Amino acid sequence: MEHSNFLEKNPKRLVRDNMHFQLRKCPKCKRYSLKESCSVCKEKTLNVHPAKFSPDDKYMRYRILNKNN
Repeated sequence: MEHSNFLEKNPKRLVRDNMHFQLRKCPKCKRYSLKESCSVCKEKTLNVHPAKFSPDDKYMRYRILNKNN
C-alpha cells in the first residue's frame, strides 16, 4: 500500500501523527505532556510552541505593545 494513499483514506491518523510531537503544558499543575489533557489533574493542556514568524505580520506591533503591558 502506498503511504500517501493510506493517509488520504485515514485523515484522523494524519492529524494524530502531526500532533504527537507538539509539547503541551497544563496551566493548573504546570506539568508538560504530549496529550490534550493532563494525566494528573485532567485539566486541558495548552500548546507551548510560539507562533510561526512572518516578516509580513500585520499585527506584530500590537502583540509587542500588549506583551510590554
